Amino acid sequence: MTRILDTAEPSSGQETADEPSTRTSVTSWNLATRIAFRFCLVYVGLFFLTEMRILFPLVGVFGKDLPPSAYVWQYHTVRPIVRWVADNVLHVDAPLIEPVQSGDQAFFWVLAFTWLVLASVVTVVWSLIDRHRQNYTTLHKWLHLVVRLCLASQLFAFGFAKLFPLQMSLPLTRLVEPFGDFSMLNVLWSQVGSSPAYEILLGCAEVTAGLLLVVPRTAMLGALLASVELTQVLIINITYQVPLKIFTFHLILLSLFVLAPHAVRLVKFFVADRAVEPSNQPPLFRARRATHIALAAQILVGAWFVGSQVHGNWNLWDQIGSSGPKPPLYGIWNVTAFSLDGRDQPPLTSDDERWNRLIVDTTHTYQPGPVSSQRMDGSVVDYMASFDVPRHTVTLLRADDPKWSGQLSFEQSSADRLTLTGQLGGKKVQMQLEKVDLSSFPITRNGVEWVQDGPDQPRLEPR
Repeated sequence: MTRILDTAEPSSGQETADEPSTRTSVTSWNLATRIAFRFCLVYVGLFFLTEMRILFPLVGVFGKDLPPSAYVWQYHTVRPIVRWVADNVLHVDAPLIEPVQSGDQAFFWVLAFTWLVLASVVTVVWSLIDRHRQNYTTLHKWLHLVVRLCLASQLFAFGFAKLFPLQMSLPLTRLVEPFGDFSMLNVLWSQVGSSPAYEILLGCAEVTAGLLLVVPRTAMLGALLASVELTQVLIINITYQVPLKIFTFHLILLSLFVLAPHAVRLVKFFVADRAVEPSNQPPLFRARRATHIALAAQILVGAWFVGSQVHGNWNLWDQIGSSGPKPPLYGIWNVTAFSLDGRDQPPLTSDDERWNRLIVDTTHTYQPGPVSSQRMDGSVVDYMASFDVPRHTVTLLRADDPKWSGQLSFEQSSADRLTLTGQLGGKKVQMQLEKVDLSSFPITRNGVEWVQDGPDQPRLEPR
């Protein structure tokens, strides 16, 4: 497909993205190209129509007003098909686990297999019925446009989430959790989140690729940058167990589809070190005015994507970003004294009820709430918290135990001394706490150091 699309010459004059077509003869694609295009059209269509992650960024700022069912209705629609294929063809269990927090569930593997088989069958039937068609130039132009803009919207969504930066952050709990308890995903998120400048640069790469994809003349460069960047993301997703491998792989395929018409020219330039001719991809319309209107429309669509992402992430940054408001009692607090139902409990590692630390943080997108407690064995329990500042109380709930609740009154005798009294899970508690200086953690000192006499060494003194 790439050779025919790239090397076919118009019969009258050279075409560019800014000039109307003057083609008077029909360009004939070879059989392999026609079959490949039919398969791509069917598979991409099925993927776009059944993948929420593709459709959601397209609605922009209106996405926040959608009901929760809007995020999963595509999956619910195809669930009977997936269930039938899983039970009768693959003989595996592939339920849709909700809320959908992983794109690599067995459900999505079976869905991808189903569309692969269905697209192959449709391609065979289509090829038999339409075997005399010489090309699909018009269909290719429009599919290329749709793929290009959808890919750009995805890069904007992921890019601006890093550009602010919000996607990856370093929660305070990570500072006191044993590193051996981290999952591979926690390691990745903490590594990137500990250096906001690095995360912002990653976002810049994705946003730049998206901007280049919006404009037809720079779309090839955007797809090239996107393919490299997304390949790196896929490798990270595989090696760090990030549950978005299937979707990322499909985004790579979309970037390769955009690159396909330029494949021969790219090989000539980068591999063979030969001069290449200008691209002669036909415009969407023959009329110059219509072509200019189409270009303006594409730029407006790109502006819609960018504006929506900037608006949403800016508001989120004001709420939960590092420069946003901090909740009451923000920080890490060591529990120096703890009593349960009137009995003092010494700090024994075998005690599964005594708190070792209280962590009050800003909200992070991948945590259930801003308050956590660390037990004596080092394990961390997350809470959904509601502060009543005038009454100096905080109400705690646990997502993993809906019947559990707690309410504590807090009193600070000084900025680094805290007393908590109340009940946790129906038991009376009283705690004395001492605040930890966050700057004592070397990982929080993430600025650039141009002169270093040696690598930073971890602090070994107890906190």
